Amino acid sequence: MLDQDPFTVCYRTLLPWAQPSRQDDLHRAMRTAVERSLVVLWGHIDPGKRATDADVHAIVAASDAYVQGWFDAVIRPATHYPPNGRGWPSSLGVWLDTSANHGRGKAFRHTIAENLDLFARFPFWRTLELVQCAEHAARTATGSPRQRAADATAEALRWAWTRHADRLGWDDAEWYEYVEVHELIGWTTAALQLPGVRPSQAADRVEGIAEQRWDDWSPWTSDELPAPFIAQAAQAVADCVTAGAAPSSPPWSSGSEHDRADKS
Repeated sequence: MLDQDPFTVCYRTLLPWAQPSRQDDLHRAMRTAVERSLVVLWGHIDPGKRATDADVHAIVAASDAYVQGWFDAVIRPATHYPPNGRGWPSSLGVWLDTSANHGRGKAFRHTIAENLDLFARFPFWRTLELVQCAEHAARTATGSPRQRAADATAEALRWAWTRHADRLGWDDAEWYEYVEVHELIGWTTAALQLPGVRPSQAADRVEGIAEQRWDDWSPWTSDELPAPFIAQAAQAVADCVTAGAAPSSPPWSSGSEHDRADKS
């Protein structure tokens, strides 16, 4: 276990939670737990009360406690990794250190109810969306290991772009951070289960490609990712495949598959 990539071991653990039908359940369970904690602290909850910073800090503290508990129960037993974030998906790595302070709350919304809507939501839902996309991209990719790696990478990147239709507010980070390119490629490579491939290495390579400047392309106005970026990213992940690896199919597939020529 210790020599395995964090994306690999976390993917196996998160996949059962990544079904869309479970996301509402996760949000609901967290909201219920946070509200119960607040009732213990305050005696009752007045949803229409104007929220103070102290009120919101209590909401954030209860939310953090719930999330840390979920992480420690679901993720930590599967990994056996030391408490550092090296190589970890960023959305999960911040929860490795149980002593970390995830920030005091500020009353950005007017009422208690509005701040509960903002802060008492299951924070890993975006990660679970990426895991679900990775599973689909890997399951539908066919051919040689290199071809599967290239095709799944391209499909995952196109999906990630289309889910961000409104990009006008992208002004405080790079576009590939909003698209979550690093995590997306990490999860997709983990889902492929290709021999000799470390998902974190593939993710680093593709993020490095994304950092380039692309002529005549703007993240605010373009309908698609740059074709050269997708091609280079697909090639980079394909190149991570161990040379001479035998063709493999995902363990969930059934029946025979006709291998396409390796175009990568």
